[in-house]
Amino acid sequence: MKLPELKIGNKIAKVPIIQGGMAVRLSTARIAAAVANEGGIGLIAASGMPTDELRYEIRLARSLTSGIIGINIMVAARGFSEIVKTAIEEGIDLVVAGAGFSRDMFGLGQESGTPIVPIVSSVKLAKISQRLGAAAIVVEGKEAGGHLGTSTSIRELIPDIAKAVD
Repeated sequence: MKLPELKIGNKIAKVPIIQGGMAVRLSTARIAAAVANEGGIGLIAASGMPTDELRYEIRLARSLTSGIIGINIMVAARGFSEIVKTAIEEGIDLVVAGAGFSRDMFGLGQESGTPIVPIVSSVKLAKISQRLGAAAIVVEGKEAGGHLGTSTSIRELIPDIAKAVD
């Protein structure tokens, strides 16, 4: 079975898979590069990472792949804006952000041309994300562990959000 390509911003993944940014120091350069080398989108889990360590991980990932590398970060993380700015300075391909919502990240993405992909759990946040310039959205329901505080199932969210946004 041939899967469709996945386009986010100007990046096209040959395989429509985005590797989850699993906790601090689980999803690092090596796993992100391995996913990117297979045609998916590899994510470095950046929450809680000092900026010098993040720079190292992004540079290591770049040395291991020419594929798509992003970061996954919790908006609630200490130093959120600084981490996003550092990743953008290092030429990260995209930023996936969850565990909260930041309007500021969209401006950072627009200034640099870096696609911003928020993780949302409601139609309202999906619409706001689209209006603010999200390149894509990730929908998370109660099954994802409650990071976004929703009690709504993904099965209910997806159809409503798909109707509400492009």
